[in-house]
Amino acid sequence: MTNENGPGRTVTRILFIIGVVLVAGGFGHSFGVIRLYLASGVPDANRVLLDVWIAEAQLIAGGLYLAAARASRAGSSWRALSVAGAVTIAAFAVPMLPVVVARAPFVFRVPPMVYLAWSLYILLRAVRPA
Repeated sequence: MTNENGPGRTVTRILFIIGVVLVAGGFGHSFGVIRLYLASGVPDANRVLLDVWIAEAQLIAGGLYLAAARASRAGSSWRALSVAGAVTIAAFAVPMLPVVVARAPFVFRVPPMVYLAWSLYILLRAVRPA
């Protein structure tokens, strides 16, 4: 069910799916990093902060997208939550992409690119006049 000011069923579904993927990715990243730190020792503070930033961005943006999907389904305001999630991902992915592309294996390049692309799509849908 959609409301007149809602994003439509497709965008609501995308908000939910990307929200779940981001939250799962944030927890997965956190558990993987903790396992790595337990096995290899805690690295320098810059690396720890980078790992925290990655998990934080995924968890916050994912939570915002899930809240936006829920608000949309309930007929409530969803745009601000969607914009906040998209800006969170953009603030994470844009400065991260050049470094990831230059230094990381391909498997680590894909997620930030996909997150950014979907977030830009969501942002465009959220700022589009009703």
